[in-house]
Amino acid sequence: MQFNQRLNIKHSQSIVMTPQLRQAIKLLQFSNLELSSYIDEEIEKNPFLERKEIHNTPDLVKNSSIKEDYETDHRWEQTSKNKNTGFKYDEISNIEDRIPEAKKNLRSHLMDQILLEIPKGEERKIAILLLDLIEPTGWINLDIKNFSEKNNIIPEFTKSILKKLQKLEPTGVFARNLGECLRIQLNEKRLINKANFKLTENLELLAKGEIKKLCKITGLTEQNLSKEINSIKKLNPKPAEEFSDYNFRIDPPDVMISNTDKGWKVELNKSTLPTLYIQEDFADMVKKDNKKENEKKFVNESVNSARWLLRAIEQRNSTTLKIAVEILKQQKQFFKNGPGHLKPLVLRDVAKSVNMHESTVSRVTRSKLLQTPWGIFQMKDFFSSSVGENNQDEAHAAKTVRTLLKDLIANEKDARPYSDEQISKLFKDKGVNVARRTVAKYREMLNIPSSAERKRLMRLNKIINIDNSI
Repeated sequence: MQFNQRLNIKHSQSIVMTPQLRQAIKLLQFSNLELSSYIDEEIEKNPFLERKEIHNTPDLVKNSSIKEDYETDHRWEQTSKNKNTGFKYDEISNIEDRIPEAKKNLRSHLMDQILLEIPKGEERKIAILLLDLIEPTGWINLDIKNFSEKNNIIPEFTKSILKKLQKLEPTGVFARNLGECLRIQLNEKRLINKANFKLTENLELLAKGEIKKLCKITGLTEQNLSKEINSIKKLNPKPAEEFSDYNFRIDPPDVMISNTDKGWKVELNKSTLPTLYIQEDFADMVKKDNKKENEKKFVNESVNSARWLLRAIEQRNSTTLKIAVEILKQQKQFFKNGPGHLKPLVLRDVAKSVNMHESTVSRVTRSKLLQTPWGIFQMKDFFSSSVGENNQDEAHAAKTVRTLLKDLIANEKDARPYSDEQISKLFKDKGVNVARRTVAKYREMLNIPSSAERKRLMRLNKIINIDNSI
């Protein structure tokens, strides 16, 4: 009798998502303010974890050089005085004088109302998605059909949620255009009627000065039409204007890059980083006073959890700083010369340079703000595809083109808006080779009207006292 034995061995690899690993990933993608909120939650659950107040103290650790004219600040790194103190961060100087005073932004203001007015579930989910489309003016850039198809809901449901959002304060928010914004305010004041409804639907005629046509459409005499126009002048075409300076850039930066006498300096914003320590003496006392094994087990688990958290925060800070330094290296011309010099950059380029996975770089840059000599930008803004009409054109980042386009149009002279051809020439003067049709494409992406339409809007704005045209 013959027996054949066969042994098959298969090798496989898998990643087990432990709670600690999930926590580390979560910390990695947090902004400093989100991290601070998360720390507060952990302190509530862990009696041996304590936040240490930051006071103005002398710098304890000097900057260390990375390469030639690059510096990074390691003062956030953990230190350990003895075996009983556990992990803690050095006390650091506060730089609040370099950060604008926090003021509640438009999104937060509206979110508070959504949480109160709209019940949990699908309605609130859609409401928050619509909130993401809000503009600094308070208007919303929304195509109901496309939005509904994208989110797999019926258009009528989207309309019903939008109607609820349009009842929020300040009055006029979530309007899809100027006319709708004015009608919402008229309705709130109980001044809406058939005539001014028609008037707000035909504002382009008002911009052209077509008074006779407006009289015919509204059924009003010129005298009564004038009264309705004066009523409209008292309304606010930009209901969220009071929030405009604090809308999307209110949060302090997570990382700061500055040009110093010693070269470029990259540092984490220590004023928003949590400073933590573990009360190990207190933990030892609790274990000593309690003879129950389950209570001792709880103390040990809490202390170990706190130690892990501090190590994870350190790793998160180290990774963030490392990626910021690489962004500086890759986008050196931007930091030297401004937004017009942002070059194409993909996650893969940075990931390869810092020896990390692309997903890690993506998580770090997704929600963090970076302070530069040219203002505050999202870290993800430094990654973009290139634009150009042919291989001979100089490649430029798509986001750079959009930034320059918005700046050019924002600074147009009254009644003399730039044509797409003129904008293309102005781009070339700045060293950015973008064809006229490419300008038109990005103008449409930004929902900026054509030069002829902008001219009509400028005339309309003068009539109803709107300071800024777009």
